[in-house]
Amino acid sequence: MKTFAVILGGGVGARMESSIPKQFIPLNGKPIIMHTIENFNDFDPKMKIIVVLPHEHFQLWKDLCIEFNFGIEHQIIRGGKERFYSVKNSLEGIPEKSLVLIHDGVRPIISHQTIDRVRQRAIEKGNAIPYIDINESIRKVSAEKNKPVKRENYKIIQTPQAFKSEIIKAAYKNRYRKSFTDDASVFEADGGKVELVLGNLKNIKITRPIDLIIAESLMSITL
Repeated sequence: MKTFAVILGGGVGARMESSIPKQFIPLNGKPIIMHTIENFNDFDPKMKIIVVLPHEHFQLWKDLCIEFNFGIEHQIIRGGKERFYSVKNSLEGIPEKSLVLIHDGVRPIISHQTIDRVRQRAIEKGNAIPYIDINESIRKVSAEKNKPVKRENYKIIQTPQAFKSEIIKAAYKNRYRKSFTDDASVFEADGGKVELVLGNLKNIKITRPIDLIIAESLMSITL
């Protein structure tokens, strides 16, 4: 089954307090998103890579590829106003009977073991969503009160989220809703049953300055 990795790079860097989009911020000497792409390519060089970017960032990305001598083959797709539309655009050119792994470009430390688990489960069950456990106490907050809840009943969801192409393409034919926070929520709204698989702790999403410091440290150790 042909596999496609859709790497989403639509961030603007507001929470990173950066003048450049967060996916292009340097991490250990090169833009974050380059580490992400390299990770998927190292896992499977035959995997087709699609990079989704805002149109206004196309030239910046091309310039960065030249500057860093970045030669991994990939296709650039124009992103949309919302994540939903970016993924929808990327799916248009993906053929039926393929596997699609949709991943945040600012999660550069995804393990090959997690990619493999996600891919294998999606081949077997049609979809796979990685998660990690919560190890902190959590509370449910409402306007009037807050109360503790069992953390065992909640999971932190990561990417890549994998789907057989015909399943996820059908789900993205539905209209956009604000409740769509990721691909799993789009798939589930179309009647799908989500398959959870274990993710990995190092697979953090870089959205704040402190995350960049954590990522630099994590890349220097093995968990």
